[in-house]
Amino acid sequence: MRGVVEGFYGTPWAHEARLDVISFLAPRGMNAYVYAPKDDVKHRAQWRTRYDDAELAGFAEVAADAAGLGVRFGFAISPGLDITYESDADRADLLAKLEPMRTNGVTWFLLLVDDIPMQPGLAPRQGALASWLHDALHPCAVTVCPPEYVGTRPSPYLAALSAGLPGDVDLMWTGPTVCSPEITAEDARRWTKAVDGHGVLVWDNTPVNDALMTNCLHLGPYRGRDPDLVDVVSGVLCNPMTQAHASKIPLATAMDFLADPDGYDPGASWARAIADVGGARAAPLAVLARACADGPVTRPDTLDLALKVDVIAATIDRPEWPDAIEAVATELRAARTLGDALAPGSTDDSLLFEVGPWTHAARTEAEAGLAALRLLQQVRPVATLGDAGEAAGTAAAPDPETAMQHAFVVLFLWAAARADEKVVYGPRFVVYTPVIQLADGSPGLDAAAAVREDANAVDRLCRLALATYDVWRTSAAGEPLRVLVDGTARAVAADGTFQAGGETVLVCQGWLCTRADAGKQLPFPDVRLGPKP
Repeated sequence: MRGVVEGFYGTPWAHEARLDVISFLAPRGMNAYVYAPKDDVKHRAQWRTRYDDAELAGFAEVAADAAGLGVRFGFAISPGLDITYESDADRADLLAKLEPMRTNGVTWFLLLVDDIPMQPGLAPRQGALASWLHDALHPCAVTVCPPEYVGTRPSPYLAALSAGLPGDVDLMWTGPTVCSPEITAEDARRWTKAVDGHGVLVWDNTPVNDALMTNCLHLGPYRGRDPDLVDVVSGVLCNPMTQAHASKIPLATAMDFLADPDGYDPGASWARAIADVGGARAAPLAVLARACADGPVTRPDTLDLALKVDVIAATIDRPEWPDAIEAVATELRAARTLGDALAPGSTDDSLLFEVGPWTHAARTEAEAGLAALRLLQQVRPVATLGDAGEAAGTAAAPDPETAMQHAFVVLFLWAAARADEKVVYGPRFVVYTPVIQLADGSPGLDAAAAVREDANAVDRLCRLALATYDVWRTSAAGEPLRVLVDGTARAVAADGTFQAGGETVLVCQGWLCTRADAGKQLPFPDVRLGPKP
C-alpha cells in the first residue's frame, strides 16, 4: 500500500482538508490513509472517551469518500500511556471505542503503543493485547506500531513481541532513524528479519514538521528511498505536515515514487506537483518551495540558493563574478515579492494562509541577501562598454564611503532576517530527534545529527559579503584602475572614461578584476557608472 498517515504530534486537520488531500492524491496512486494525530486527545491522552455522533459521522464520511476513490481508510488509537494490558475493563473500553468505527465502514485498525517508556515484560503484554484485538475485530486488519520502531537490528523486545503476534499483523517502522534521510531495501530486509518475518509497514516521517519542527516548512520532493524498497515492505505511509494543503506538494511526489519507483524523476515530479497545487500561482509557489526544500531528511546545502551561493564563493575573486551574483539576485528578487504574489485572495484560500508566515520570512531573508549582493558589487571595480562599437566606456573603482554604507545596510537587514524564527533558505538552529539503534538493539540518540545550525544560505551570503568587503579594504582599496579592451590595455582618464571600440572589457583594481561585455548590464544599477556632474 502507499499512502498518508495523519499522525505523530500534529494538530488534527480540518475535516474538509482531509477530504481534499485524499481526493488530490488518490489519482496519483495513493491507496491508503490513516487517521492518527496524537494531539487529538481522544486518540491518545483520553483514548477511552468515545467520539460523539457528529465526530463519528465525519469519520464515516471520510471512510466512504476514500473508498469511493480506491483509498483504504485506517483508524489508529494510541492507548499506551495508561492502559493496563491485561485488564478486561480496559479491553472493553478499547473495543467500545473502535466498534462504532467498524460499524461506519472502517476495516483497518492500527494499535499504536509507541513513544512510551519501556519496562520489563512489555512485549508479551502488548503482543497479547494486539492478538486479542485482532480476534475481536476479525475480519478487519490490525497493524501495530511498537515502542521500538527504528533501526535495522534485532532486539529482545522485538523478538518477544513478534513471537506473540498473529502472522498477518504488520509492524510499523520508520527506517534507520525517526526521520530517515535514506531507507534502502537492505535496511527493510534486516528489519523484517528482526521482526521474525512480519510484514513491515514503513511509517515514513517526511514531510512531517510537528513537535520540534513547527518553524519549518518541508516542501521539497521525495528523495532518499531505494526503488527496490517497495518490493520488500508491505507498504509506505508518509507522515505529512500540520499544513494539510501545503503537504500536497511533497506528498504528490511521494505518490509518484511509490507508484513507479524505477521511473521516478524527483525534479519533474516536483514541478508537476507545484503546478497542480499552485495553479495560476505556481511560479511564486515554486520560489517558496525552493526556499523551503530542506528538512531532517534533506540537507540544507542542497537547497537551490545554497548551491548558487557556492558559485558566488567560488567566483567572487574572478572576473566572471557578475554572472554568479545575477543568478542569486534573480532568485531573491522573486522571493522578495512572495508576500504579494502569494497573498490570500479570499478567506478560504487555505494554502496561502498556511504558508503566509514563510512568505513573510522569505521577504526579510531576500532583503538581507540582496543587500549582501549589492555590497559584493560595490567592492569590485566595474566598467561598461555600452553597445558594441561605441567609442567610449566608463570604469570605476569601489568608493570607500559608499561601500561602507552598503556594509551597514547588510548588518541592519541581516539582523532583521535573523529575528524571524521561520526557517527559510536553511536553518540557523533546529533540533531533530534522530533516535537510532545501538549495537545491542537498544535505543540511542545520534547527538551529532540532533542539532543543525549555521546552515542558512542568506547567513552565508551576508558573511561572505562582509568578509569580501574586509579583504578589499585591506588589500586593494586605493589601487589604480587598469582597463583592457579585447585584451589590449587602454588608458583610463580622470573621469573614468576610456577608449572602447571592442566586445569585452576587463577592469582591474590591484588583483581584483571584473569582466563586462558590450551591452550587458551589471546585476544592480551602479551610481559609479552614472553621468558625471
